[in-house]
Amino acid sequence: MAFALDGVKIVEMGPFAPANMAGQNLGDLGADVIVVEPPSNRALGPEWDKSDRFRPETNRNKRMIGLDLKQEEARAILHKLVKNADVLIEANRPGIAKRLGFDYETLSAINPRLIVASLTGYGQKGPMSHMPGHGLAWEGTGGWLMTQGQGIGNIGGDYAGEPWINYFNLADIKGAANFTIAILAALYVQKSTGIGQYLDMALFDGVIAVRKPGVPPRGNGAYNSTRPQLNAYQCKDGKYIAIQVSEALQWSNMCEGLGVPELAKERGATGQRAQEIIKVFQGIFKTRTRDEWFNHLSQWDTEVAKANTLDEARDDPQVKLREMHVEVVGKDGYREIQYGTPYKLSKTPARKVHTRAPKLGEDTPKILAELGFKQADITRLKKAGTVI
Repeated sequence: MAFALDGVKIVEMGPFAPANMAGQNLGDLGADVIVVEPPSNRALGPEWDKSDRFRPETNRNKRMIGLDLKQEEARAILHKLVKNADVLIEANRPGIAKRLGFDYETLSAINPRLIVASLTGYGQKGPMSHMPGHGLAWEGTGGWLMTQGQGIGNIGGDYAGEPWINYFNLADIKGAANFTIAILAALYVQKSTGIGQYLDMALFDGVIAVRKPGVPPRGNGAYNSTRPQLNAYQCKDGKYIAIQVSEALQWSNMCEGLGVPELAKERGATGQRAQEIIKVFQGIFKTRTRDEWFNHLSQWDTEVAKANTLDEARDDPQVKLREMHVEVVGKDGYREIQYGTPYKLSKTPARKVHTRAPKLGEDTPKILAELGFKQADITRLKKAGTVI
């Protein structure tokens, strides 16, 4: 049986869920996906090495090799893998790929037609690019959490000033889809021209690019969360800070930063004990403003973000650097702010010249002319109401 991506070879540097999901999509479509797995993961802790680290739900239709890229021979094996590959997927914080020998500059010298597709939380550059994170952090920074709490047009969601924690991970789901689309676009260019390139994709961009967030049911909000490590906490100024600390290392760092290092061993607390820890955190966060806590905790290498309003998200330095809010000017001079494109391809980028959505019939004459219609025919068709 023939598959759509027969003959496409992909090297995937695990583990990171949205990148794994994109690799799964490509594997399902017939690509030969080889996952390069590290021997251990310091951030996730020793329990990860003993658990179901192979992620059966996202690693189907793949093959796997274990490589310790801190060793020169392992890097040489990786370089052999990519010599005849079409795509390398990597999802590490900026700087790690270069340190371990699989950055675009190194690999493109080995295979000029290679696509190196990078997926990070905030992108390769900017004031937040170095920060770790999970869905709640990116949703908070992008304004999604606060928007969810107010609903749309005052319909279906009472605005109580509280952030809304979703039952699904918007950033991962949207990010994996965007990542897949960008890789397929780059593969199209590669197959038709032989050109390889670098993809700088950010999960944060995908949150910004969600134009209309869904409306939650009434009566649920941030305080229904039963997990201290996945929650939104109100600060001294009434604003909220979002945390989703999934890794053992980042949980320990956060507890240190909050001044409660004794809680570092209680990441898995449930039931009554979890509620007690939540109350401890609520009291601590009330002692400083949101921005003060963010500036402090961002120095502790932990997964924290401001729960921005949409206005705050629009003006966020990371949003501006990633060009995720752009001004669009129509032919009539009308100006509006729209979200930018999350598709960041180095050699064949998505359109940067944004045009306002056209009015009905605005381009009819030009399109008909391109189809070979003469001006007299166009006038006749318009007069008859055949075209608008």
